[in-house]
Formats: sequence, structure tokens, C-alpha cells
Amino acid sequence: MNLKISSALYVCLTVSIITLFPPANTAKAQTHPDAVVAINPKTLKLKDVFAQLSEKAGLNFIYADIDKELEKTITLTPAVSSVSNILEQLSTKTGLRFSATGDDIAVRLQKKGIIKGHVKTSQGQPAAYVTVKIKGSRTTETDEEGVFLFRNVIVGNYTISVSHVGHAAQSRQVAVNSDETTVVNFTLSANTTDLDEISVNGNKTNKFTRKQSDFVAKTSLKALENPQVYSSVTKELIKDQLVVTYSDVIKNVVGVSLQLPNQQGELGGAMSSRGFTTSAKLRNGLPGMSVGMLDPVNIETLEAIKGPSGALFGSALTSFGGLFNLVTKKPHENTQGEISYSTGSFGLSRITADINTPLNAEKTLLFRLTGAKHKEESFQDAGLRSYTFVAPSLTYLVNDRLSFNLDGEFNSGKYNDVYRLFPDNSFETGAHRPKDIAIDYNRKWMGDDLTYQGNSSNFYAQANYKISDTWKSQTNFSYSHYLETGPWSWMTMLPGNKELRLNTIQTEYLNNNLIDVQQNFTGEVKVANLRNRLLFGLDYFKNNTKNSYAFIESDPLNAANPGIDYNKLTRPRLETLAADSLFDKSKDGRIVYSAYVQDVIDITSNLNLLLSLRLDRNENQGVYNIASGTTSGNFNQTALSPKFGLVYQPVKDKVALFANYMNGFSNVAPQRQPDGNISVFKPQEANQYEAGVKLDLFSGRLTSTISYYNIKVNNSVLSDPQRPQFTIQNGTQRSRGFEADIKLNPFEGLDIIAGYSYNENKFIKSDAYNVGLRPGEAGPKNLANAWISYTIKQGYLKGAGAGFGGNYASENIIENTTSSYFVLPAYTVVNATLFYDQPAYRLGLKANNLADKRYFTGWAAIVPQMPRSFIIDFTLKFGSVK
Repeated sequence: MNLKISSALYVCLTVSIITLFPPANTAKAQTHPDAVVAINPKTLKLKDVFAQLSEKAGLNFIYADIDKELEKTITLTPAVSSVSNILEQLSTKTGLRFSATGDDIAVRLQKKGIIKGHVKTSQGQPAAYVTVKIKGSRTTETDEEGVFLFRNVIVGNYTISVSHVGHAAQSRQVAVNSDETTVVNFTLSANTTDLDEISVNGNKTNKFTRKQSDFVAKTSLKALENPQVYSSVTKELIKDQLVVTYSDVIKNVVGVSLQLPNQQGELGGAMSSRGFTTSAKLRNGLPGMSVGMLDPVNIETLEAIKGPSGALFGSALTSFGGLFNLVTKKPHENTQGEISYSTGSFGLSRITADINTPLNAEKTLLFRLTGAKHKEESFQDAGLRSYTFVAPSLTYLVNDRLSFNLDGEFNSGKYNDVYRLFPDNSFETGAHRPKDIAIDYNRKWMGDDLTYQGNSSNFYAQANYKISDTWKSQTNFSYSHYLETGPWSWMTMLPGNKELRLNTIQTEYLNNNLIDVQQNFTGEVKVANLRNRLLFGLDYFKNNTKNSYAFIESDPLNAANPGIDYNKLTRPRLETLAADSLFDKSKDGRIVYSAYVQDVIDITSNLNLLLSLRLDRNENQGVYNIASGTTSGNFNQTALSPKFGLVYQPVKDKVALFANYMNGFSNVAPQRQPDGNISVFKPQEANQYEAGVKLDLFSGRLTSTISYYNIKVNNSVLSDPQRPQFTIQNGTQRSRGFEADIKLNPFEGLDIIAGYSYNENKFIKSDAYNVGLRPGEAGPKNLANAWISYTIKQGYLKGAGAGFGGNYASENIIENTTSSYFVLPAYTVVNATLFYDQPAYRLGLKANNLADKRYFTGWAAIVPQMPRSFIIDFTLKFGSVK
């Protein structure tokens, strides 16, 4: 029988431990603790377990003020067991404490506290991903800042230990008190048996290094365990370089070239990676609308994931060259923050904020807010972008098993479109380089009044649940919305390159909505004594677009001497032309259902095998023309994408040899041929083979990845060489190359990053016009980037420092056929910074393009880049921002 009594009586009855069940002489004998009881079903509410134990074991449960706990659902494993085992399970799963007096079982809540600490290296640097244990109980790892945390620890005395390869294990005795935080810190010391070269896996000696990602493999794999190549740009590097645009963040990624900057916020800019165009479409591993959303203030790390990654990320978000994942800043337990103001050349005025605070005394409800107010003009005679960006995030730590993350990004801005000039590059004109045509580097060809408005919002929700010590569940939801109104334009040189025409898309509305729901289960099992790290995932992706636009051509203008006609196309003139234009009103959408599985098998402690497979079902609803009421281009396609990888570490946690096979695909819509027939195509498919080496040497002071890759794309859709008006699927493209990047910390205060890539890309089977030629989207063959930063660590000038580096790109063929080609010249751009960083403030000065180099990027179009410019930044800090 259940009985609620007062707290005083409850305490009096709590006089013995669970294993004391003395024999009884009454008719209703006391049950022995070893007596076996069957609880059915095994998953039920706690109150129902109590009821069955009362009926089957003759126990009387005595409790007070545990109504919430009684309604909790638990799973007993096993459900048929001894009374003592079942009560022990209940104690572990509910946090309750049981004491027996005869057949009476007193139940009470256990008092709990927190254990928190910080682990540093012998050089005083944070030690990330160090294993921390409560002896006989729980295990965790330190984060990027070397911090560890155990919540809901039952009051008592414990032994806390830390262990790390190459370092002597340490342990401390701690006492946990009710509703208090016990702090214990550790400093790693070298193991005297391994002094020549200490491997500190996760030691962030170089401040520009990230050694582990939860997103690249959708599970926690250290860089040396992952057979896939990826590069990381950290918030520390972003701050060191005084970066104020996402385009400048990208310049730190080896093997990636900028095609279209995000001056107007469009798709965060377009990049070429391993010879294929890509852009940022992932945020913390989930789909997100990147249009207008990419401000550096909210970037914790940018991950550039290389190669076709269809096995885990599908076709909706990736290109055959890779993808970009934005890891955003998360709430933490300290009240900390910083506010910055930047000003500089071409009207730059920028205010940013990063504020973090816990919202309750228990520090289980955490809040962080980042934001930016950005305004900047162009180096040309017109052009601007002005926007407001806000990103709130909230974390609720329900208990040590369950947590929720909610965050959003909101951006509202006005943009004058980026300059793009499409040259006439036929052999007849002899114009094959920018110098061959009449280009005034400083002319925009569109006034400041030709602006469009972009408003975007992203919302994300995540639930993390620890099912057991080895299995976890993660449920994700993302919603994105983008609304654009106004004109965006580009210039086309007419035959002969003497005249140009300004082309404009006048957008009445562009409304884009995206929803994604994703469920992941990760865990470990042993099969034949081999460790298997498993991932099972399901994904639902839906994207709908509704738009109304008109295409407007201006009258031809003299490219060299436009005279008074230069400012002829104003907003009033454009609106007049738009009034006489036919607007194309349509909507389209698609739904993708996906399932994927992955297993990382530890064959030995030095050898692991990765296996992945994804199934995508793409249902494209086609384009619905609102005026005619007709739909075209609707189709359904199913694709499988496998991935295999092998990693061997001849020197554990220091040297890893890896190889991978990766597959990616791209869905192709049916097309109506000139004869009226509809051609249905297979998905385009890319297969990559890659091999290389990853290094983590000298206590983390040197990390590097060197690889060779070969990507072959089948089923390319091209024009039929016999009937150019018809489309056929018989193209094959091959992209292969070499990449190397290095991060080095020779001594305290000096941090170096450098990268070099070579890419050879051509059609090996296609129509007669392109076989053997490099595609225009491929970007430069040779790319290099470097940055050197030094900070004084001691003395009166402690915190003062300087940075120096830049980028090199070989010539870039942006258009390439047997009848025409156009080449952008090679360039080298050098930048430098000076800074003085103190606990309460930071001063910074940045010079971009020191040599005032005039250079171009682009794909098919010419995009002039910014000449020499300067930025001054002042940051006010409170607390110590992580």
C-alpha cells in the first residue's frame, strides 16, 4: 500500500540500506532482497513499478513530495530480476534513494551538486578533449577551452581523474555538497618515459586549430581518426585578421577560390572547391538558408568539408567539390561578453556584440546573443550594403541526460548588387583578358538607388538525450525563410566589346521557405570484440520557392565613353520599364526523404574502417506557372550514395595514413526536347578516390593534412554535338589534384597557417566543343594561402602583436570552349594587422591589399575586387569570452 507521510516521519523511517530485508514471522512475510520479481511491461511509469512491487513482493513504499518523479517513464533492463536489482535500477534512473525497514521502503530525493574544472597543458594552454572520470561512475571530455563539467552528482566524496596519451595520469579527492559547485583543476605533466615527443591529442597549442568535429562524420571523431579531409577556420583566426565579411573568412580555406563575393548577401558568395562550385548551406550540420545570413560575428568555426559527401549530407546541400558547415557560437555558463566597433575605408561602420549569461542560479538555462549592425560603401563610384543581423541562442540543461538548444538568426538589409561583367570573348574579337576590353575599374554602372531589400530568418531546435552510457539520440528541426524585393543587375558586353548592356531582374517578390527534420542515433557496440561506433539517421527536407520577376534590358551604352547616358538607368526609369514588362510568376518545390547509416570499426587500436551508406528519395514538384496553371519539370528520383574510408596510425595519435572512396550525386530534372519529347535523366554521379597523411606532432604544435584526390563525374548533361538544340546525358568530367595545409606553433605566441593546392580539371567525354578543356567553374589551378601571427606573452608589452599573410591564385579560365576563352590574370594579395589585446579591451588595425593590387575573380563574369583598404577596431570586454 502506498502512503504519503510528513517529512519528519519519512526521515525517521529511513534507517537502513536497501539490502537489509530480515525474515518475518507474520502472515505477510518480508521479501528477501534476492527474490525474483517480474515487472511487466518493462517500460512504464515509476508509480506503476511501485504498485507491482507492492503486489508481488509485499513492499510498502513511503514517500513525500515526489509527485513529478512518480510520473516519469522508465525502462527496466532486465525487467525480471531480484528486488534489490530492480530498486538499484530505479535509483540510477530516477535519482531517488531507497532505505528499508522490514517491508517498508522509504523513498527520498537525493541531494546533488556540480563538479567543474579546467585542464591545462604544462605550457598553460587549454587542453581540449582530455578524458575526465568520476571513479566508478561517469566519464566526460574537456571542451575546446579545456573545461569539463559533471551535473547532478549525488552528495558525497569522489575521486576525479584525468588521463591523456603522453602524460602522467592524475587524480584528486573532492567532496560534493548539496546545490554547490565543486571546482577542481588539473595541469598535465609529461610522462617521463616519453619526453622526446609528447602527443597531446586535442591540445589546442595553435590557437587556429580545431582537432575534432561533431559534424563532419555526424559523430565525434578526432581528426586523425577521420578518413575525410576537412579544413577549419576558427573564431580566433577571424578575430586575429579583423575579418568583417564571410568572403574574407573563406580566403583561409586551402584549395578554395572565391567566384562571387557576398557583397550583396547572395548565398554568402559562391566558391570553387576541387573544381566545382559550392556555397555555404549547412549550419551546425543542418540545412539553412544562407542568403544574407553569413556574418562572421556568429561563427565559432567554419568547416570546409572536401569532396563529394552524398553519403551523409545528400544532394540538396552539397556539390561534388565539397560543402561548407558553419559552427555557430553556443551559450556557456559564465557571464561574459564583448562589444566592438569597426570603422575604415569606403564608409565602413560596423558594431558587433557577443553577450553570454546564465538565466538561473543553477546555470541550467543559458543564453547568448550575437549581433552586428553593418554599413559599407563600394570602392567604385556607387554601391552599398547595409544590414542588421541578430542571433539569439538558448540552452536548457534539463538533467545530465536531456538538453535542449534553441537558436535563430535574423537579418534585414539593403544591398546594391555586386558588379558582374560578362565579356564577349569570341575568337573574332581577340578579347581574352580584362586588359583587352574597355573596363573602368572604378565604375559601377548602376546607381545607389538601384537597391534591393533582403529579409531572412533561420530557426533551429535540437533535443539531445543520453539513452545510456553508450547511446545517444539527437533530434533536430530547422526552418528558414527568405524574402527579397527589388532589382539586381549585371552587364553584358555586346559583340566587339565596344558597347555594353545593363541587364536587370526586377523582383516583385522572391519567397523561399525551407524545413528540415533530422533524427540521429549514435552509439557503440562490440562485435567479435571489435569496437563499432554506429550512426543511424533519418532526414526529411522540404524546400518551396514562390517568385515574381521580370527581365529588363537597357539600351546599349558606349563602354569607354558613356557620357550622360552613364546614369540613364535610375530607379524611376527602371520602374517605368518594369510597368511595361511581363512578370513571370511561378512556384516550385521539392521534398527529399533520406535514411543513412555509418559504422566506424576499430579493427585494432591503430586501424579503423569507416563505412557509410545513404538512400535519398527526391520528389521534385516541378515549376508551376501561376498565369497558365501548368506544371513542368516535375520528377521523382532515388539514389544510393556509399562511402568507405580507412585510417592507419603507425604512430598512435601522431601520424595517420588514410584513404577514402566517396560518392555524391545531383538530381537532374527531365527536359522537353525541340521535337516535343520529354527526356528523363539519371542523377549525375561523382566518385572520388583519395589518399594522404594527417599529422599531429610535438604536443600539438604541428598539425597537417596532405592528400591527393581523383574525382570522376558521370552522367553529365550536355548539348548533343550532332543536334545542338537537343540535350543528351553522355558527359564525363575528371577533377584531380593535390592539397596540403599546415598549422604550426614553433614557440609560445607564434602561430602559423599555410596551404597550397593544385587542381587539374577537364571534360574527358562530352560534346566536341569541350573535350580536354578546363571548365569555367573550376577556378585557378594553383592556390596558396598563409597567415603568421605573433603575440607577446610577457613583459610590459604583453598582449601586443602583429599578423601578416595573404593569398595567391594562378590565372583563372572563366570561359573555355573551342570557339572562345577568357582568362583572369594571376594575383597575389598581402594583408597585415597590428593589435593590442588586454583582458578588458582590444585595439586592432588591419590593412587589406597592401600593394593596392587590381585583380579579378569570377566565373563566366568579371568581378573586380577591393583595392587597398584599412580597418580600425576597438573591442570592450567584460568577463573572459570563451
